[in-house]
Amino acid sequence: MADEPHEHESWELSVEERDQLLATPPTDRYRWFLQLVADWHEVWGLNNPDGWVLSSSPAGDAFPIWPHPDLARMRARGEWEGSTPEAIPLDELIEELLPVLEQDGLRLAVFPDADGEGVVITPGELRDALEQEVELGG
Repeated sequence: MADEPHEHESWELSVEERDQLLATPPTDRYRWFLQLVADWHEVWGLNNPDGWVLSSSPAGDAFPIWPHPDLARMRARGEWEGSTPEAIPLDELIEELLPVLEQDGLRLAVFPDADGEGVVITPGELRDALEQEVELGG
């Protein structure tokens, strides 16, 4: 997405916090995701030499995103082996990526865990939720 990889560090995530987040149900992780993204103004996807990874299900493909690079990195195995986390700034997500995903008929898999369990929503639903969360936090 960006011209060069983001070299910055994200917020500090302890092993305990990571494990606690991953142990929560998908809907609770989704609420945490919205709050964290509103605070840090970025999401993380997995990228490989072929581009962004997509998760597949009988309901269709989805673009997986996480609130932290370590959470994304944990999913870079199996068919996603060799993928690396890449930051997507919040404004770029809302203004550029979500419209493209919507046009392509793709949904988003928000904060999927090791089993691939996450909340799957449309780009419009995520945009509305993030804009509302940013407004609440601002």
